[in-house]
Amino acid sequence: VPLGGAAAAHELGEHRMQLATEHIEASISEFETTCKNENIRCRVLRETGDSANRLLADWRYHDLTIIGLRGLFEYGVLNNHGHLVLDVIGNGLRPLLAVAEEYRPIQRAMIAYDGSPIAARAMKAFCMLDIWKPMPTTIACFSGHEGDHVELLAEAGSYLEAHDCEQTTLYLDKKPNKCILDALETCNSDLLVLGAAKRSKLGRKLLGNTARYALENSTRPIFLHH
Repeated sequence: VPLGGAAAAHELGEHRMQLATEHIEASISEFETTCKNENIRCRVLRETGDSANRLLADWRYHDLTIIGLRGLFEYGVLNNHGHLVLDVIGNGLRPLLAVAEEYRPIQRAMIAYDGSPIAARAMKAFCMLDIWKPMPTTIACFSGHEGDHVELLAEAGSYLEAHDCEQTTLYLDKKPNKCILDALETCNSDLLVLGAAKRSKLGRKLLGNTARYALENSTRPIFLHH
């Protein structure tokens, strides 16, 4: 460690934490003002300690958890994009809405669907929460899945129709991990609905490659379930 390096690192850490704290306080103030103006009851819980553990403790009594797509990463408090999301998803938190820095009205959605149980659970949670309905929704299917995409899209479309969702279908003969955000833009959708996790050979939940890519690169909200 260079002479004075430890002290400089400590000062940098303190500076980053101060920036994060100021940002959090400003966000809380804006949140409270917005809720008051819209006549929405709200309560602010000021927690300390490990973010993932606190989210997991509080999630049990709430229907939806909302976090920022970037959040503390911008201030260097967390070093790995997806770290917080990976922790909470791996321990069972669902559903989760990851929102972008800039506000965007949610008027259209795109569901990434491959027929897997994880994708089906994400689609069902999106419909059952009934937050944005009625809302035009595109069901997107990509290459690399098992089964006939025509049948998958038809079955998913029937499910959405049963929940009074206006829907269209889209098939792209490409792997989703690199083109999913392009598809989201092509559909002019404001929200991506996505199954978040996969299981390793040891049975642990891991953040899927597509979900990780979307979280690190999306400028639009993502609804995650697993």
